[in-house]
Amino acid sequence: MPKFEGEAPENIGKELAEADAQVPVHPRAEMVVVLAQQGVGRNEISRRTGISTASVSRIAAAHGIEFDGSQTEVALKARIAELKARQAGIALGLVEDITSARGLLRMATTHRDFAFAAKAIGDLTQAAQRMTPEISEQEEIEEAKDFLIDLRDTMRQVVDGFEAQHGVPFDSPEAAEIIKQEANQNDEP
Repeated sequence: MPKFEGEAPENIGKELAEADAQVPVHPRAEMVVVLAQQGVGRNEISRRTGISTASVSRIAAAHGIEFDGSQTEVALKARIAELKARQAGIALGLVEDITSARGLLRMATTHRDFAFAAKAIGDLTQAAQRMTPEISEQEEIEEAKDFLIDLRDTMRQVVDGFEAQHGVPFDSPEAAEIIKQEANQNDEP
């Protein structure tokens, strides 16, 4: 953890929690407040500022800011997906390297070059297998459920918006006629 001049980061949250509203706020505490208001998670704020997570929580609480666990979960899922995509990219790069090593194996003119290429192929193959992300059946099911829930929620928003805009139930004959008219207007040049 980086060293900071002046007060220790752990004391900032205590000072802020006990501070009167007229006392100026520590600049590092202000950074915490700004980041928290931007939706940055507690652990990320702690990492960026060097202030302990407990102090980040105290500072945020003193300003009436709460960290939303659901946002953290969404951010975590996105980060995991990003890391899996990077891991898959590395694995793909290793497969390309295997192809290059196979070319070297075919062009080897000495036993030493042949052995070197064969060893490289073996090592690269093992690395590629380790780097290929495994997706369990349970993860696939969860991903499909999340997709369907998001789709349902989006469809509900579309239906509610349509009904609010046109004042007719979405499953009525009037709604079908409105949709048909809008589709015809969009098809015309």
